[in-house]
Parts: sequence; C-alpha cells; structure tokens
Amino acid sequence: MRADSRISGVPRSHLPNLDDFSMVGAGSLGRVLCRSLVQIGMRLDQVVARSKASAQRIVQENKTGGAIEFSTLKRPESSLLLLCVPDDALATVSNRLARLGSWKGITVLHTSGVHNKDVLRSLSDQGAATGSFHPLQTFLGDEDRSAFHGITVGVEGDEVAVSYGKSLANSLLAEPLEVPSEGKGLYHAAAALASNAAVTLLAVSEEMWAASIGHSSNFLTALGPLVEQSVKNTLSKGPSAALTGPISRGDIGTVTAHLQAISKTMPHMKALYGSIATETVHLAMRSGRISAEVAVALLDVISDHLSGDDSIEQHP
Repeated sequence: MRADSRISGVPRSHLPNLDDFSMVGAGSLGRVLCRSLVQIGMRLDQVVARSKASAQRIVQENKTGGAIEFSTLKRPESSLLLLCVPDDALATVSNRLARLGSWKGITVLHTSGVHNKDVLRSLSDQGAATGSFHPLQTFLGDEDRSAFHGITVGVEGDEVAVSYGKSLANSLLAEPLEVPSEGKGLYHAAAALASNAAVTLLAVSEEMWAASIGHSSNFLTALGPLVEQSVKNTLSKGPSAALTGPISRGDIGTVTAHLQAISKTMPHMKALYGSIATETVHLAMRSGRISAEVAVALLDVISDHLSGDDSIEQHP
C-alpha cells in the first residue's frame, strides 16, 4: 500500500510522492524511521553511513535498498532524502551533498530539532526543496512504526518540504506541527527542558536525597510515585493547576530552610535551586496561588541567598 493512501481527507493529487526515500545516518532515530517508512509501504533506495557495515545492517533488516559508505556518496534516485545525522554535522553533510550537482526535484528533510532549513542552504542553492522533520519523542532504535502513533512531529521548511513533512507524519499516524523557521531554537529548547532537563533535575534530586539520608538506594521507590503523580497532573490539568508545594502556599520559611540547607551542604546546587524557585514563584503568582506581595518576599529571600548572604533570618 502506498503511504499517502493512508492520509484521509486529502486529495491524492495534492500529496507529495511518498513512494521511495533514501537516508543518511544509521543512528537510533534513523533506524526506527527507516523501519517505519518501509512498514507503511515506502521503498528504501539507499542508506548512507560513515561505515558501510552500519548502513548494511539497516538494508538487511528491511530487505530493500543499497548500503553506501559516506566517503563514496552519490546522489540518490529517490525523490526524498532524510538526513538523520548529529546537529553539528548537518552543514558539512549538506555541503558535501551539494557538490554532487543539481538537486532539482528532490526534497531533503533533516531531523534536527534546533536547526531550520537554512542549515541546508547549499542544497537549496542546487535546487532541492529543504526543511526539517523532527519527531518529539526519544528513540532507542528497536521500536516499530507504532512508536510514531500519536506523537507530534515538528515540520518546517519551504512549501514543498512542509508538504512532504506533513504527509510523512500523517502516514506514520503522528500529528504534524508546522513550526516557524525563526522559532526552531526556542521550540527545541522547550522540548529539551521537558525531556532532558527533567532527567537531570531528577539526578540532582537523587544527589540531595543521598546527602540527606546517607544513600540513594530507595530514591526511586520513595519519590517515584510523587514524580509520576506530578507529571500525570501536569499533563491532564496543565502546569498552573498542577503546581503544589511550599512556594504555591507562600511558605517563605520553608523556602528559606531549603536554601540554608543547600548552601551549607551542597553550595554548588544553590544557583540551580534558586533559578527553579524563582520561576516557580512566577508560576504561582500567574496562577493566582500567591499574591504579588508574597511573591516579592519570596524573590527577595531567593535573591539574598544567591547573592551570598546565607545568614538571612526567616521572614515572619
């Protein structure tokens, strides 16, 4: 079955040709995206990787296409090329591809969250339609096409590239989201904070937990249910409604005690706690949990500790 025949409500004559594709990159996202596109009926033309063995593994798994080492790169025959390479390698890969000649009639989509179509300018100059296709999900590489079901895919680029990106997302049963080219940096920063920074924050919490009781062996058991419920509440009700804790109650003394304990035992974490507490104060005030007066008092306490005055008495 052709991939685009799965897209309901869109005339087929208005859809890009989703019959075939090629790919540069053999990492986790590249493997699962390649597998998923083959499973929905697209034909794999070629896989390009730094080592031919890596490309060959993908070809063998999908039983279609050719494996090519990047050093022997050639222009693909397919109408769509996906660049699943690290962000910092995109400009170099684009420049190398552009030297192969005209790219007229070919759409090139990269999967970077932070870069927009401009990183592929050298290919655009050679006639390619360019843009980005960024799944908002984390991948290990062994997932099947269901990994894309229901997730959001950020799509950006020129008109043809956006049309391709939206059609691909719909074919994978994902939700395409058109992102303005100038918004890609903040878009990806938001995604990184929601995913990667959340993991880092839990690591910091684990470090504090271990410092408080002498070990972290029960950290996940003790705080796991709290984290799960907080995330569940946030996803169902939104951050403003889900916020709880001392700042949402205006407990200036509790925040002061936190800062004093951190300053005494883990001073390297003081700036992190202070920054997060400051934004939590803003959220609590926006959501109507605390008054402007209480918010100012909390921010003063945080500022005093961040400036180095750790001897501040608790506010009444």
